[in-house]
Amino acid sequence: MQKNMADMRRTVQETAQYLEGQYTWSHPDVHRLHGSATSVSIIGQLYGSLVDPNTVWDDLSHKTAEAEVRASAMCAELVGYDPDKALGLFTFGGTGTTLYGIKIGAEKAQPGLFNDGLRQPMRVFASDVAHYAKLSSTAWLGLGSQAAVSVPTTEDNAIDVQALEKSLRSAIAKGERIAAIVVTMGSTDAFGIDDIEAVHALRLKLVQEYKLDYVPHLHADAVIGWAYSVFNDYDFAQNPLEIPDAALNSLKLVRERLRHLSLADSLGIDFHKSGYTPYASSLFLARDAQMLSPIRRDKVAMPYLFQFGEYDPGIYTLECSRSGGPVLAALSNLILLGKDGFRGMLSHCLQMSELMRKKARELPWLTVLNADNHGSVVVIRVYPDNVEADSSYRIERSDAAQKATLQAHNDFNQAVYMRTREMAESGESPVFVQTNRYRDTPYGMPIVGIKFFTLSVFTDPESIDRALDALRKAREYVQRQNALASKN
Repeated sequence: MQKNMADMRRTVQETAQYLEGQYTWSHPDVHRLHGSATSVSIIGQLYGSLVDPNTVWDDLSHKTAEAEVRASAMCAELVGYDPDKALGLFTFGGTGTTLYGIKIGAEKAQPGLFNDGLRQPMRVFASDVAHYAKLSSTAWLGLGSQAAVSVPTTEDNAIDVQALEKSLRSAIAKGERIAAIVVTMGSTDAFGIDDIEAVHALRLKLVQEYKLDYVPHLHADAVIGWAYSVFNDYDFAQNPLEIPDAALNSLKLVRERLRHLSLADSLGIDFHKSGYTPYASSLFLARDAQMLSPIRRDKVAMPYLFQFGEYDPGIYTLECSRSGGPVLAALSNLILLGKDGFRGMLSHCLQMSELMRKKARELPWLTVLNADNHGSVVVIRVYPDNVEADSSYRIERSDAAQKATLQAHNDFNQAVYMRTREMAESGESPVFVQTNRYRDTPYGMPIVGIKFFTLSVFTDPESIDRALDALRKAREYVQRQNALASKN
């Protein structure tokens, strides 16, 4: 017995070594796209491991099946769906939610696709800053990654609706079917929010004009932005949470787009981002359960399942094995936090991003790239001495003659970011994110930036000061290294 206990302790200690160096997501100096998980969500995830329900069928998950239905209904009501008609499925990540949305849309565009296979070209339309899940999904579904059409965006990183209309008309004219239009409700780099109301109206206009025999599916990639739906009915005039003016104004602008989320036929939610649960807790939510009928499998094909019971989502899920942990983690936070809890956490993070923006604008060697966006993310770009950041960026992003200058500053930002990573290893710098392509210039060059995505509720004004100070030190170090290299 003592030997067994010693073996267990040694095994646990050895396993724990593999966690060395891992980020602590709740740390105030970690500015990356993952929220600090609440204790109740961790316990919910733990329950899912201890009891180990499989939500493929209620016989294997019992009341955890009820938890999935309850969590889905709560989210449906939050975004404006009818909870009695909506259906939610927890899946393997944000990419999974997009894949489900495109798959259902493809079935609309070509009835019988599920059994017969693809008979004609299909296209999926999303913005050029949309998550690459659009490429993964079209490739894995057999539509081909080239089926994903990237539509240009406007200065606020939202899809250009006029450009979208042009692309849709071109596809229809060529006889191509539209598997899905994917609107991005909070982009990964800049928190760009597409005008879903305008896209929804455009879709209906084209259906009527071309007399289409189907209505193209509208899927909202809201894996980041969904949580801001808690502000849909917030009293901004009374402002009971006393949110400071700058953050309050940003929240108003975010709400203006996100309050129309219910126009989507389906949407994706990541609780492990702005829902404050552990990885991975993602929910695919369909406005009407009947939308999943085309991907429903015959129970005859699964003779070892579904002989009885009332909840059998496995007849239309991609997965046969679905842990109950993500379900219980998400439901725990929905119960614990409620609207005001989420409002408090999200508004705090947004206040910190507004503070970062304010302080960044005061520095001549730094410019804010996503000045027209309003979530808890700030993308910045640093410049060497004797270069005025704002004006230099304006020129190099629009003038093709400045291609070499833009590339030099891309390299400079990459070097500064890598220096912050080295400093972070010894605790001298917070942890940031580099984006190799914040967006492209009109002449096709990528713009490199450094990203602060603040989702830790422990980030405070001192954290922002530490972040800017670390950037200053890293920038000065890179300049010294460059000077030495030029001498040699």
